[in-house]
Amino acid sequence: MKKQFFRIGTLAALSALLPNFLQAQESNETEKQNSFDVSAQIRPRFEYRNGAYLPLQEGEAPAILTNNRTRLNFEYKNADNLKVYLSVQNVNIWGQAPQIQTIDKTGGLSVFEAYAAFPLSPEFTAKVGRQVIALDDDRIFGSLDWHPAGRSHDAVNIDWKANDQWTVRSFWAYNQGYANTNAVNTPKGQYFDPATGQDYQHMEAFHAHYKMSGANRLSFLLANLGYRDDKNAPSAKTYNTQTFGAHYTGAADQWKFGGSLYFQTGKNLAGATKSAYMFALNAGYKFSDIFTLTAGLDYLSGNASDDTSGKDKRFIPFSGTNHKFYGFMDYYYVGFNPSVGLMNPYLTAAIRTGEKSNLTATYHYFAPGAKYQTSKKHGSFGSEIDLMYNLKVQPYVGLQMGYSTYFANDGIKAIKGANNARGYQDWFWCSLNINPKIFSAKF
Repeated sequence: MKKQFFRIGTLAALSALLPNFLQAQESNETEKQNSFDVSAQIRPRFEYRNGAYLPLQEGEAPAILTNNRTRLNFEYKNADNLKVYLSVQNVNIWGQAPQIQTIDKTGGLSVFEAYAAFPLSPEFTAKVGRQVIALDDDRIFGSLDWHPAGRSHDAVNIDWKANDQWTVRSFWAYNQGYANTNAVNTPKGQYFDPATGQDYQHMEAFHAHYKMSGANRLSFLLANLGYRDDKNAPSAKTYNTQTFGAHYTGAADQWKFGGSLYFQTGKNLAGATKSAYMFALNAGYKFSDIFTLTAGLDYLSGNASDDTSGKDKRFIPFSGTNHKFYGFMDYYYVGFNPSVGLMNPYLTAAIRTGEKSNLTATYHYFAPGAKYQTSKKHGSFGSEIDLMYNLKVQPYVGLQMGYSTYFANDGIKAIKGANNARGYQDWFWCSLNINPKIFSAKF
């Protein structure tokens, strides 16, 4: 009888304590303010370069290679109070490292991003450290994710969310590249070589984004970049180039459209007065759930062959993801800024080939943005066709394949300095993008 009373008493006590216990458990769950996540990326890409970047001359052999990006990402968050992010990467070509690798010949690990983000007030947030700066459609500031190494900046980013419609972002950077190996302890002076680090010495940029009605968006950009070259310019002056303009995107029914307009003023690295501009227009119509057609025009100003003004009229999209806009074969604004600028009308067809796959085909026509004349006037740089296929193999694995052809003419041969180039150039690539989430915890 005593045991029975004891059992009944114990059950009654547990029944009384259980709600409090569950409430405590729920309270503990809500008190978990910290999270830690680890993810990775392995992205090999096979390429058959039979005229990519530069037209191949008669008798030159194509390049065949597999490049690879390996990234390991660490993210710590403390509610809305702090975020710390670190992304380390290795970029290499298959075969660079021996089977028995005692010394890393690929360059080892590098830091792609390393920053801390935290609020300054309810409306202001800050991000400090190495970070990607990608604005709007990546036209002027882009992540350059196509490149195995990507693009990041050493900067301070301060954002102001004024209200639900307006967001203002600012970016600040001041770079140095001292010649000696013990640069951290350099007591005086400055030295900056754009060929070995960031290509600008200092940057001040402001980006305002306005959410209009529906799908309409409008943004404004003002950026100042200071250029300096202590290695090749004895005067060691810093020259400032300003880029400013606007970007718009909108949609109505089955239509999507957009436009950009930017100007560049100030002085270039050589000290010449800058007076350049660019504009881009595009419109797309969705004919059905599986077919969309988009037409567009990009124009970037340049210096005419007979221009004697002394001004630099060549527009340079300095940190843009140019692979996205001016042809996949990267003849323009990827290591090569055409002096005469560029005019690029194009037409893109997008086809949904399945629930997890799609195909795009783009035709580009290229012409100089200003008068281009050597022994004869060149009215065209030829044309390009780009095909790209995307397939989501599984949640963490994606497949991309592409084939591009460039129909070279005398114009592109002259501007690229490849007078004996073949008339037909092509490029094939195939890439796997593997992005597993390795670990996630809250505490």
